[in-house]
Amino acid sequence: MRVAFIHTKGGVGKTTSALMVATAAAAEGKKVTVFDADPQGSATRWAEVAEQRGEQLPFAVTFVTAEQISALPRQEDALQIIDTPPGNAESIQSAIDTADLIVIPSGASPMDLDRVWPTLDTVTGRPAGVLLTGVLMHTKFYTEARQLLEDQGVPTFYNAIPQREEIKASFGMAPTRLHGYDDVYREIVEIEEM
Repeated sequence: MRVAFIHTKGGVGKTTSALMVATAAAAEGKKVTVFDADPQGSATRWAEVAEQRGEQLPFAVTFVTAEQISALPRQEDALQIIDTPPGNAESIQSAIDTADLIVIPSGASPMDLDRVWPTLDTVTGRPAGVLLTGVLMHTKFYTEARQLLEDQGVPTFYNAIPQREEIKASFGMAPTRLHGYDDVYREIVEIEEM
């Protein structure tokens, strides 16, 4: 299965979500590859820093260009994850065109949600779901965000990722606590099995 993490806005947790889901999949014995399509190379840098610290990630991270995404060979019985940049239409479109599932990470703030709609417009007709990330679970923002997405018929992941400093501090490490990303991975598996 190939899963692309896409959002036209930056800072919503695409890279973190991609690597945490990859870690959850690897922990369950799944063969995983992460393709870093962001010219900033955040996923690639995360893997490099982890390796320098002696904490190699349990999967490969490979930098790819927009042109290379379309030519990526599929791997049976493996999870391929594409981490995309914000605002780079060519990379985003290439990832959309080849993905089996599109995950749209988003915060629950009005500014983050405002950019969900243009992102959804780019994935029309493709299996996609919004994953709420960095949320305070018992707040008005979270409740209203869930309600808004539900009222608009937007597919969302049942699980949401809480706001945790430990998640932000996990850059450059092989994560050991997944803060709900393991449950998100299980949702992805359920979608794959449908």
